[in-house]
Amino acid sequence: MADPEQHRLTIVSNRGPITYKVIAGERVAGRAGGGLVSALRGLIRTHSVTWIACAVTDEDRVVAREQHGKAVPEEDDAGNPFLLHLAEPDPADFDRAYHEIANPLLWFIQHELYDTGQSPVVGEDVREAWAAYRRYNATIAAAAANEYDADALMVHDYQLYLVAAMLREAGATTPILHFIHIPWPGPGAWHLLPVDLRTELLHGLLGADIVGFQTTHDVRDFLATCEEYLDAVTVDHAARTVRVMTDQDARTVLVRSYPISIDPAEFREHITTPEMVEATAEMTRTRTRYMILRVDRTDPSKNIVRGFQAYDRLLTRRPDLRGEVTLLTLLNPSRLSIDAYALYFETIKTTAADVNARHGYDGWLPIDLRIGDNFPDVIAAYQQYDVLLVNAIADGMNLIAKEAPLLNETNGVIVLSERAGAFEELKPFVLAIDPLDVEATAAALERALELSQSERAARSVAIKEFLITHDINRWIDLQLGDLDDLVAARR
Repeated sequence: MADPEQHRLTIVSNRGPITYKVIAGERVAGRAGGGLVSALRGLIRTHSVTWIACAVTDEDRVVAREQHGKAVPEEDDAGNPFLLHLAEPDPADFDRAYHEIANPLLWFIQHELYDTGQSPVVGEDVREAWAAYRRYNATIAAAAANEYDADALMVHDYQLYLVAAMLREAGATTPILHFIHIPWPGPGAWHLLPVDLRTELLHGLLGADIVGFQTTHDVRDFLATCEEYLDAVTVDHAARTVRVMTDQDARTVLVRSYPISIDPAEFREHITTPEMVEATAEMTRTRTRYMILRVDRTDPSKNIVRGFQAYDRLLTRRPDLRGEVTLLTLLNPSRLSIDAYALYFETIKTTAADVNARHGYDGWLPIDLRIGDNFPDVIAAYQQYDVLLVNAIADGMNLIAKEAPLLNETNGVIVLSERAGAFEELKPFVLAIDPLDVEATAAALERALELSQSERAARSVAIKEFLITHDINRWIDLQLGDLDDLVAARR
């Protein structure tokens, strides 16, 4: 690639860095939500970026039509310039691609959430939804094909598994890296996807030059999946490559892990804003002696209900903790238009109410459940927790396990699921749990509360040092380094 300091990059993702709406008759561009967008914003600050994304809101679609199929200059909320190209898929295609294939089908397969005695049921409706998913991917790929005059194309996540192969078929010669932010399960999980759809998905990803994952475990599982289900490939586990044979030629696809992280400087800036200072002061005034914290979306993969059950067991085993400890639970509602998510959301609220009814007294609520956009409370709680509970059934990374200890000022201890991607890096600093084992989780919470101050401090210092050196810039540099090497090898 041209300049070792700055690269010309085309990012392709389902959601863009900004989204548009109309307020009082005026168009307003606001920061889009989501961890993926937050992670990629650092690229805009340091590189020349063209961003291809889907028009989601009504005003996004108006903007897409005004762009006439070309990227136009924009700025992020920090004033950093980039080019934005909003693709406008058929709304019905987007709806089916997102709400039937990406979520829940692929999400549930990749997080191994299905009760296979009952679901999924793959009928004609699933194949029709897959056709919509294919058309949606084709719309995004067509937009990217017009904008790939860059050093690299960086495609992101499970909504766009077919894009890389489509770009290659369109004649793209620019190196393509497809990064997957969610877990990749072993071959057995992929039996739930019909043979033709599974094959199309895998070959879609293998259209890239590099397929990136969060962990080495994901890499191993992807290689095993390709080996299990594809005929015209040769998998080299030691080199972490897949050799793809076609009628025309043969290509080698690199499979690599790039653990995503955070921007320490950006997160530390949050502490000093007035609303955060106010939230911290209020939390200091009202908190109990011990604070156990969990921050999550209301997604079944986050395992919130079992976390409540483990806390219930802790209070049953340790009645002396009643009135002394609070499980502060800050939740963001997620995908409630999907039945499975809506049902889980109701179960979360019911379980919290049951625990509070069983153990609460004299105004003390064992579980302080707050639902909504609670960012000031999140930052305040990050600074003050004694124990952070992350017990996900499966997670690509879980950035909360990295954000919270960076800001924590009380030598808080992390109780972390072995199935969270963050566990691979943070294992030396945390208390490990099997996310399905409620009794063991209760015991880990108890141990975390009882650790000596010296051990708590040692863990806290060590994890902070790790996060400072393994930050978001390192995540980006690892990918760009491999892309640079790929280009150099082709010369």
